Amino acid sequence: MSTHDHEHDHDGPDEDLVRRAGHIILDGVTASDVENDDAMELAFGKLLEIDAIEVLMDEEEGELELDISPLMSGVLLVVSELVDELAQRDGSSREDVLARIRTRIDG
Repeated sequence: MSTHDHEHDHDGPDEDLVRRAGHIILDGVTASDVENDDAMELAFGKLLEIDAIEVLMDEEEGELELDISPLMSGVLLVVSELVDELAQRDGSSREDVLARIRTRIDG
């Protein structure tokens, strides 16, 4: 664990980190297809390696901080690409695709 002595990037995570996190998320989908817990752990363990998930210790406050903004940006990248692909394929809008997905999530 690192100490809380670095500056936070308030503009969001860097594009390359987001892109790599997106690929790891897709690797996780592939790993879940083979139903192998080790493969899933390996895929998502890479998120820590690339700092898409960062655990920091704020020594002044004595608290752990968890920064998942690169991970969430990678998830958003993947989901946005998939929504765009579905909208284009179906000849519908992003809003229609999102509404259909919300309906499916709600069962």
